Amino acid sequence: MEMISQKNKIFFLFHIFAIGLTDSLLFIGIGKLLIDKLNLLIGASLLFALNEFSKILFQLIFSTIDKKFSIKKSIIISELLQSIFLFFIVIFKFYSLTALIAILIILNFLESFFKINEFNLILTISQKEDRKKYNSYISTINQISRVLGFVIGGYIIFNSQYNLLFIISSILFFISAIFISLIKIEDIKLSVDTSWKKLVKRDNYYILIFTFLIATNTVILSANSILGFKLALNTREIILYQIANAIGSSLATLIIKYKSSLINKNENNSIVFGLILQGILFYLFNFVNEDKRILLFISISMISFINLSIYNTKLQDYAETKFGSKIYSLRQLSKSLFNFFGISILTYFTIQLKIDYQNILTIFCFLTVIANILFIKNNITTYIVESNK
Repeated sequence: MEMISQKNKIFFLFHIFAIGLTDSLLFIGIGKLLIDKLNLLIGASLLFALNEFSKILFQLIFSTIDKKFSIKKSIIISELLQSIFLFFIVIFKFYSLTALIAILIILNFLESFFKINEFNLILTISQKEDRKKYNSYISTINQISRVLGFVIGGYIIFNSQYNLLFIISSILFFISAIFISLIKIEDIKLSVDTSWKKLVKRDNYYILIFTFLIATNTVILSANSILGFKLALNTREIILYQIANAIGSSLATLIIKYKSSLINKNENNSIVFGLILQGILFYLFNFVNEDKRILLFISISMISFINLSIYNTKLQDYAETKFGSKIYSLRQLSKSLFNFFGISILTYFTIQLKIDYQNILTIFCFLTVIANILFIKNNITTYIVESNK
């Protein structure tokens, strides 16, 4: 039994590696195609906004379906559909703007289907006592594969071989589905437990607050990538800046792994200080050259990832005492809503007010600092698990 458990964990890590590669390949490839057809800011913002729109669309549709889905089969079917879909893109050369938008919506819609089940699969194959350690392995593998994906994807788009990029992604989805099929577990069936009304229920108050805070950090993380597209003068810089973001997340994973006790003791101060520092770093983009920009991207990404880890852990601890694994779909709905509107509003103000994107992000960071301080002062984001037992 122990051997089966270990094999399950290893197969899942191979799945994570394949998906991490695929995510970064498609991100850099479709992102580059979009900004070639639109201006840099609108194209990059559209990339992220459509990602979130697809997730909201998924929640809307599946929350009305009174049916339970096998977590293992759902992941396999979703990945095989994405593999087939990408193969057809290559055959019929769907590279127009309308086609790219449709591709993004469909791929992210299918991804939402397996992400919810992936979350529950982790709970099934890992034990509570070693889950934190296993999650660190997942994060490390994911970040390594993303950096590698950006390097490979960058080389491919530098040579304008977009067909090759989609072919590799299609193959990786197929390989990932094979690894999931090798995992041996009891067939568990779950429904997409989500509802618009649940978001504003009193019992879900803390979930909504923490999801809002998670989303503000995710918006900063996404905006950091958008800024990478906007500031890049050529394909080489686009690749460098996205690799820098992935490196920042990787460094954050190491810091969380080896300095978690220090962060846990000072988590509120860590979050506020980190957000203030991010605001300053975004402002510094006005004065630095390409080499120093890489350091700024790494630092901002690293801080966001650490803050996200703190918020996610708090939310998981609270949710586990009240909701168990059902929390994921509800969190995903509210997070997607905040992200979609956050990215869209930041882009809108940048265009309408004719302010540089990095300066808008500086203002956003300082507004987020104020929100965090208010929540901390009112004991909303401090020790919520203990106070709600």
